[in-house]
Amino acid sequence: MVGCFLHFQSAVKKALIQGAFFIACFNLQPAAANTACPEFIDSKSARIAYIHDGDTVHLSDKRKVRLIGIDTPELARRRGKQQLPEQAFASIARDFARQLLKQQGSKVKLMPGIEAKDKYGRHLFHIQLADGSLLQTRLIEAGLAVAFTTPPNQRFSQCYLQTEQQARQLQQGFWTDPKYQVIESTQLTASHSGFGRVRGRVSHIGESKKAWWINFGQHFAARIHKSDLQYFNQPLQHLIGKRVIIKGWLRRYKDKHQMSLRHASAIEILSTN
Repeated sequence: MVGCFLHFQSAVKKALIQGAFFIACFNLQPAAANTACPEFIDSKSARIAYIHDGDTVHLSDKRKVRLIGIDTPELARRRGKQQLPEQAFASIARDFARQLLKQQGSKVKLMPGIEAKDKYGRHLFHIQLADGSLLQTRLIEAGLAVAFTTPPNQRFSQCYLQTEQQARQLQQGFWTDPKYQVIESTQLTASHSGFGRVRGRVSHIGESKKAWWINFGQHFAARIHKSDLQYFNQPLQHLIGKRVIIKGWLRRYKDKHQMSLRHASAIEILSTN
């Protein structure tokens, strides 16, 4: 399977055009059980009627569901008056999920999060397939989704994060795409936006009225709203002087790049000096 990706890793655009080839290269059999995954409890049966994209599905009872704990590339969409293009691997992620449902049948089990709906009114669930694997982990291990925890729905956070780390090590899916590679904070330019993984040394921890800030010198800062500090298991000050990787969505504010963080799983500590 890795060879299939290496054949295309220098041409993301070509990957989108030849999405069918990618699907054929994916292993649709589940990987070995991840011991970090907690038991799937309080679940209810349902049927999936339609898969819109990698992380959004429609149930037969008309509910629209956003998969908890992951994020996949976006299909072409409108934002206000702006038409946004399809992101690389978006169609591949959607088609991979559809192929899984075609193989296993549309009957699934749903486990809700603590927060039942997102701000768009979509229902929030972890989804278990007929073979007992989770749709979320299948997408992550194929390199078609990133693990991303949005509190308070953090039950499978460690499981999803470990699965992502394995996919990165194996260079699965979009982990061959330069966009998903780590970039030094000092190399960020005005063109960098959207999902990113930024590496740097924490120079200081700042505080404003509503947030704490993790700063990499003058180039980058990650914002943590004070209401989300409970989802960080150690005081932020312990990060000072350490080299870390922070993942999230980059935005440019004045002369600095910023990210908003909501959970400790977005921070990977590399060293203490």
